[in-house]
Amino acid sequence: MSDTEPPDEPSEDSLHHAETAPRPDEAGSPTPPRCRQRPADTQRAPRMIDLRLLAPATATWAASWWATAHPTPLPLIAALALASGLTTASYAWSHRNTHPPRHALTPPRSLRLGAALLLATTACALAVASAAGASYLTDPARSQSGPIHASVRLERDPAPASSGTTTRHRARVRILAVRVGDRWVPSQASALVSAPGWEGAARGDVYEISGSLDASFAADAPSVGAIRARHAALTNRPAGLDTWRRNTHRALSAACHTLPRDARGLVPGMAIGDDRLVPTDLADAMKATSLTHLTAVSGSHIVIILAALNLILPARVPLRVGGTLTVLGTIITLVGPEASVVRSVCVASVATLGLILGREGQATAALCAVVIATLLIDPWASRSYGFALSVLAALAVVGPASAVARSVKRRIRGDTRAGRALRRGAELVCVPALAELVTAPVIVSLSGTVPLWGIAANVAAEPAVPVATLAGLSGALLAPTCPGAATACTRVASWATAWIAGAARFFQAMPGSGTRVPGGAGTILALYACAGAGWLAWRAWRRWGIPLLDEAEDP
Repeated sequence: MSDTEPPDEPSEDSLHHAETAPRPDEAGSPTPPRCRQRPADTQRAPRMIDLRLLAPATATWAASWWATAHPTPLPLIAALALASGLTTASYAWSHRNTHPPRHALTPPRSLRLGAALLLATTACALAVASAAGASYLTDPARSQSGPIHASVRLERDPAPASSGTTTRHRARVRILAVRVGDRWVPSQASALVSAPGWEGAARGDVYEISGSLDASFAADAPSVGAIRARHAALTNRPAGLDTWRRNTHRALSAACHTLPRDARGLVPGMAIGDDRLVPTDLADAMKATSLTHLTAVSGSHIVIILAALNLILPARVPLRVGGTLTVLGTIITLVGPEASVVRSVCVASVATLGLILGREGQATAALCAVVIATLLIDPWASRSYGFALSVLAALAVVGPASAVARSVKRRIRGDTRAGRALRRGAELVCVPALAELVTAPVIVSLSGTVPLWGIAANVAAEPAVPVATLAGLSGALLAPTCPGAATACTRVASWATAWIAGAARFFQAMPGSGTRVPGGAGTILALYACAGAGWLAWRAWRRWGIPLLDEAEDP
């Protein structure tokens, strides 16, 4: 599909030059104008939005979600793979002697290639997800509640237990092996573990634990439940970049130790995604106002960091590409392979590749490609609320929000202060508004409530987000080597986070915050369906109904 931009309207100066310029039929040779004007009948090239990967990404997600709970028979997967191969062979045979234009926006007659890609991704998703689901059903760690002895690897830094006791910490872990009798049996399941003595533990550490398994709590696949460990012994601690990351987290925590209560949790959260110390009341306020994405390093953080990097680095492609890749690698090392981080970094990497090749990137196509790759690597992500919220919010930003921003720029002049203010205000409102609308069904199905003041809270917090992100990240990078400078950076970040915390609490206290939706997500989807049907009817009336009435009224 394409979004054609109309040509710029001529200004008063250009009209004046056009009227006073001599014409060729007048006596004497015409004097060439100082600036060559574009012909009035010339239009810009249409803006192409590549949506060819949207259907394969949707099919991959649906197939992964289904096959993790219902393993698919092998003949069906083989039939899909065979159909994909035959479709590709048919296309190749019919185009064996043709040479498509080098600069074509889309390959001619690419319907068969699209069908082949759709069948191939669906077959791969069904195969990978079926294998993951079958492995979970037969995993040795998946058993009835009772004693368990296992070797686990921490997937996140442990956080203090919700009960308030300081002697126990809990973390999401990957079970590596389970002790059955006198032998260790490999495992691929995950669990939520609460253990003593984990104050100095960090992501990547391997522990041998013994305790009791509760298979009725936090047991959604691929998790087997919650483990309350009586004993935990460190068996392996990774070195290299993990050591640097662990030291950076500890140094940043030390630099934030003297900050106010809210800042001690928000500054590390907005800088490196470490939200373990965010107070409970503030976490509830941010959840009620749709501000929790600020403590999960996502696309907005990546955009802010890369924009600041482009202002610092010279305008040379090799330097900017190298700096961008270095910064993205540093972020994913510091924060960890979280779903939002991996998605944002991969999309930014695709944009960097487009910069290297000298081609304008397609954010929607890049997002769909990242979704397909993520689901084929980890099919359980199809059942993750966090992954769904991250992808839908990103799709809203690169899709309808970008279209609205372009429409506003076409219709509002940017050479006046009022026009620039209106453009900036529209951008500030349309991004959180459309992200809120797109993610509303997932949020309602998760919590049963809708954040009525989420858009206003995001607009109010927007000015403080860049300051908190850049100052917090600078403090994290300086903390291991320059504690004084890191403390100064975290102090600046705390001023911005105080604004964000105040906005969250202010809008949480507004009437109607956290309104429950009767019927849950189905009600939201029904409203969207009605709105979509009304929009289609209006478009059909404008295209066919009004011309018919005009023809009937003509004598």
